[in-house]
Amino acid sequence: MFGKKGLVGIDVGHYFTKIVYFENKKGVIELISAFKERTPDGIVSAEGVDENIFSEFISTVFSENKIRNKNVAISLNSSTVISKTLSMPLVADEEMEQAIMWEAEQYAPFGMEHVNASYQLLERNEEKKEMTVLIAITKKDIIESYKRALKKAKLNLKIVDVDVFAVANAFFVNEPDKAKKHNLFVDVGHVSTKLVFTKNEIPVFSRYIDFGFSDMLDEASDVLEIKKEEIDLIFEPSYKDKEKKESFLNFINDKMVMLYTQIQNSITFYKANILDMEEDVENIVLVGCLGALTDRLNLEFAEELLKSKIITFNPFNFASKSGFSNESVVLEDSSFYTIASGLSLRGLDL
Repeated sequence: MFGKKGLVGIDVGHYFTKIVYFENKKGVIELISAFKERTPDGIVSAEGVDENIFSEFISTVFSENKIRNKNVAISLNSSTVISKTLSMPLVADEEMEQAIMWEAEQYAPFGMEHVNASYQLLERNEEKKEMTVLIAITKKDIIESYKRALKKAKLNLKIVDVDVFAVANAFFVNEPDKAKKHNLFVDVGHVSTKLVFTKNEIPVFSRYIDFGFSDMLDEASDVLEIKKEEIDLIFEPSYKDKEKKESFLNFINDKMVMLYTQIQNSITFYKANILDMEEDVENIVLVGCLGALTDRLNLEFAEELLKSKIITFNPFNFASKSGFSNESVVLEDSSFYTIASGLSLRGLDL
């Protein structure tokens, strides 16, 4: 699709920007780069990115990390995107775009001239004369801000994805045995939590929850009187204050009950309003901050409450890492790179 060089995935988070780059080397997928940089304040808003700050930032990041591939993929926060999975009558290929855009117009909150609408054909059933289509609609201004900023940085924007769909894409590549199952992906970021339900590798329903890890850490800092700069050290094996560490982890697990309850409500809504039949979600897949903390969370309680198996995965597992030496990225911190990995994978013919 984009040649052996593929795409560089750029996940612009409110706190960190994550970069992942896979390349096809003689039929072997190699992890070339994976790192994160602190996102400059004020770079992201509901209207897109600050073009000057972002272009200077991303240009410096590519230069300092010696990334020569100029073709990139970015993700939009799902809170800024309207996405729908639709079943439609099957139409001829030459009529497909017009038919899908007509459907998309029904969901656009503004006139079609003010939005960017795209689609992906997920399934084609010749026997039933039906097709399943994923549509995504967002403000045109958001896309244009990224285009202009990346052009200033002398980068080529090739793909715009949605964060939760990039997560699912990374999972399908790394866990093919689980890809066809009924899965719920939970991505807890610093500011918000995104959910997406998939079945047979098809996104069925997504939801945005106003629950971020940074607010929880701020509260922990105040309640437990732990300095914010000390919180990162708590997770290090060398941290000596066992009592403070235990208090912090107990606090986090107590707060997680609020998130589990919201996830439970989302599953209940999903079963009642989206599914055609009563069916359990087999796997709840944790990524982002939660994925990195699975060995410190009370998952037995969560599994009992949500009645699903809770798992995580490493988005780098499928790739060769022969030329990549940062073990902490591919082991302890891998969950933070799930979105960026899913974006880079869009550029490879897998």
